[in-house]
Amino acid sequence: MEELRLVRPSIGHKRQYQEMMDEWESFGGRLNPGALRRYSHRQQKNVTYEEWLEWIEADRKAGQNLYFFMQGTAILGAISIRRRCEEVDGHSGYGIRPSERRKGYAAKMLSMALPIMKGYGINPVIITCAKDNIGSAKTIQRNGGIYIKDAADGDGEIVEIYHIPV
Repeated sequence: MEELRLVRPSIGHKRQYQEMMDEWESFGGRLNPGALRRYSHRQQKNVTYEEWLEWIEADRKAGQNLYFFMQGTAILGAISIRRRCEEVDGHSGYGIRPSERRKGYAAKMLSMALPIMKGYGINPVIITCAKDNIGSAKTIQRNGGIYIKDAADGDGEIVEIYHIPV
């Protein structure tokens, strides 16, 4: 089995990204992390991959880094790391593409991102998940997450807030 790794998106990932996004969009549901979005509300269309890479670069300059979670050439999911955060948003958002869920990948991806966050001086790492997202709560707990409290996010959705000491 090929090694799992976190990599920054590049032009070389264009086909794999498009395939993952087609799968995710046909599956429906919430896209996590939000940085994966390719739909521009302002333009009322999907942007090109090259335009999306520009968004990711602007996000990086603003303090948010996106990493693809890969095995071989396949993108299994993605994780974003925010150096600064609002408590209800957390320092990180992550997601696994629908066909690769329930295989332990989210927990592995988060465990690989924790040293990066520690390197940014983030401690504790604040991670949130929707109150009804049992899988994400288990992922956070498997990585040492300590439940802190429930809170309402900007959309009024109840989220669980966890701290992970790193």
